[in-house]
Amino acid sequence: MPILVLALLPVPAKFTGESARANEAQWQTNADTLRAVFDLVLAPLQPVAQEGTVMDCVDGTSRHCFPILSAWIADHAEHAAIQAIGSKSFPKFEVPCAELWRDPRWIYETRDYMRYKEKALRHEPAEAAGLAEYFQRLGLKIGNNVFIRQDRVSPADLHKPDVLHNIYLACSNI
Repeated sequence: MPILVLALLPVPAKFTGESARANEAQWQTNADTLRAVFDLVLAPLQPVAQEGTVMDCVDGTSRHCFPILSAWIADHAEHAAIQAIGSKSFPKFEVPCAELWRDPRWIYETRDYMRYKEKALRHEPAEAAGLAEYFQRLGLKIGNNVFIRQDRVSPADLHKPDVLHNIYLACSNI
């Protein structure tokens, strides 16, 4: 099966370290650029996710299918960047940073990125500080998740760790 390169992702500029405001502006520029590239790459999935398409199946039967994005394999830093979460946040669940190492059987609420989007769009200007605090408490950056505009896609379910890459990163730091 041939490999098809869909896009080359831009390499974001490094933070200058001059000031927190300059770093925040650079982070926002990097996030906006990444989101724009993903919007272009993922745009062809929208019509088929909404309307479906006829596809030939392995058994020779043609079926009406709705192909969607169902997984995204990446290391944690990449998931944090594309899903606009903090580096100490978990993409699937609303786990506060202080509780990341708690008993794994503890049940946390699944992230609802659509609820976050609606909350960000419907806030009053006077509530901006409270909204920023709310998203910061959840470990989110408002409105930068690249998958939020995809129909039939749950950003919380896309997170699949790249285990080999994580092992490589851990071993290279020894």
